[in-house]
Amino acid sequence: MTLTQLNYMLAVAKYGNFTTAAEKSFVTQPTLSMQVQKIEEELGVKIFNRGTKPIILTDVGEKVVLQAKKIVEEANRMGDIVSTEKGFVGGVYSGWESSLQSCLLYSQCF
Repeated sequence: MTLTQLNYMLAVAKYGNFTTAAEKSFVTQPTLSMQVQKIEEELGVKIFNRGTKPIILTDVGEKVVLQAKKIVEEANRMGDIVSTEKGFVGGVYSGWESSLQSCLLYSQCF
C-alpha cells in the first residue's frame, strides 16, 4: 500500500462519503474507490461499511485508520526533518548572513 492510498482512505473516513473524499483529494470517485478497495484486498478486511449513509468504519477499520493516521503523520515528519536539515523552514531558507549572526548572537554589532 502507498501513502496516497492511505490518504484516500483517511479522506473517506473523514468525510463519510466516497464522492466528497474524491473531490477533496482532487481525484475521480472511481479512482479513489479503487485505491481504497486495493488496501482492503491487500489486508483481507473491509475497512468501511458501505451500506450506511454516511459511510462508517468497521471495527477493524477503526484500528486500520488509526494506524494509517500515524503512518501518514510520521511520513510528513520525515519530510519536515529533511527540510530542516537543509535549512528550509516554513517556505524560506533559514541561512543568516555571518556578520548579522555574530551581531545578534554575540552582541558584536559595529
